[in-house]
Amino acid sequence: MKETINNTNSIDIDKYSLYQLCRWSALEEAVNIIGDKCEDRNIDFENVQLNPLDIYDYVEKATDLIYAKYFTT
Repeated sequence: MKETINNTNSIDIDKYSLYQLCRWSALEEAVNIIGDKCEDRNIDFENVQLNPLDIYDYVEKATDLIYAKYFTT
């Protein structure tokens, strides 16, 4: 059974720096990659043992790449 989330709180992204937004984007990308791998291997996402340090390392590297891709000339 899927749960639906009613989020009535709004988020003001103007309070975030571009770098912070890139970090959130990198984290979302990391979770999507893990989810895609789970689907490819028919593994339930909830049963995957995540390694926080690996995710942190990915976010560290991807943040700078995302920032450079979209916000530098």
